[in-house]
Amino acid sequence: MYYFKNNGERIEKYQVNFSREKIERLKKEIIDRCSYIEHKEFISDYPPIFDDNSIIKNFHDTLVGKKEYFEETRDVYSYSYDEYKPPYLIELINRLINGDAEVIDEILTYDISSDESIDDKIKLVNQEFMDIEAENIDGKKAKLKELGDLLESKDLNRDQQNIEPYYYQLIKLIEFDLVDSLTIFELNRVESFLGIELGSNQMTSTSKNNGFVKILKKDKRPKL
Repeated sequence: MYYFKNNGERIEKYQVNFSREKIERLKKEIIDRCSYIEHKEFISDYPPIFDDNSIIKNFHDTLVGKKEYFEETRDVYSYSYDEYKPPYLIELINRLINGDAEVIDEILTYDISSDESIDDKIKLVNQEFMDIEAENIDGKKAKLKELGDLLESKDLNRDQQNIEPYYYQLIKLIEFDLVDSLTIFELNRVESFLGIELGSNQMTSTSKNNGFVKILKKDKRPKL
């Protein structure tokens, strides 16, 4: 795929290369070590339904009885599992692996501080508990249960790690090879000649428009 960078004076065209195998391996490490883990347990005659982004580990189901309905009798199971909720970076990695050139900018400008830690969650819920009026007993109870669940989750997440070192590993795995460049003046001449704005949304992914991606304004992205 190609990536276009505006350095203020020129538009630089880069060939983007990476090892899919290495990226996949790093993706697994991020999921295992940087996800927020929630333990779930419940009894039901209906199995849990997971969305496409769910990452489930340590799944167990045990038959515990029967439940009678008018039209049928169903088996009742006890379910337990750990649900891993990976950072948003995993979604960006998936897009990169699938050849989405537009994701390059999102990866280069990814805010690693935006991933909320378990301690941040506990602090927030504790403050929300304190802000509930004393007369609101039900509200206090519900928030106290939420706080208790988070404290249990903190123990479950005690070995989870900060995403920062893994993010910089990802950046190192993506290679940018300069192919060509042209000045902003030349670009403006092409725009005027063709009657289009090449920095607009008309230039999207490699699969749609001959390898062009959107050219953003100059910013503080990592130096290529």
